Amino acid sequence: MRLDNTRTSGQARTRRGLALLIATGAGLGSLLLGTVPAQANDTTKTVAANGESITFATSDSSRGVNGSVTFVVKADGNWSIAGSGHNSHLLVRTFHWTCDLTWDAASVTHSTGKKAVPGKKTRSISSAAYDPAVQADFADIVARGRADCDIVIG
Repeated sequence: MRLDNTRTSGQARTRRGLALLIATGAGLGSLLLGTVPAQANDTTKTVAANGESITFATSDSSRGVNGSVTFVVKADGNWSIAGSGHNSHLLVRTFHWTCDLTWDAASVTHSTGKKAVPGKKTRSISSAAYDPAVQADFADIVARGRADCDIVIG
């Protein structure tokens, strides 16, 4: 006695289900891969008149949170990041800033701690510390240094 009256064998139903699963997965995968990642604006680089510090400034947005940031490195090896984040959503979002400093073949990454920003609000965040690599290679950073700062959600 057959339990269904579809007139197809179990093997045919399995193949059809598998084909549907693959097609659905391919569709979702292409949707995810087709999304455009957040793009940071150009970073400006300003060397202080006395040559003792460099300020990198930019803005960025990701998943409904946007803001601006300044990343300062000093000849004595100290660095600081000061940024803001505005949440355009209704729910709370957590964000932090990450800055990648590169020069020649060297690079360092520094970031702020995480901060929650309520919906439709703006919050400021900052962080500072000492980095011996910045102090050792400061002249090279002045000449060829670049920074890429990104706002990170979550």
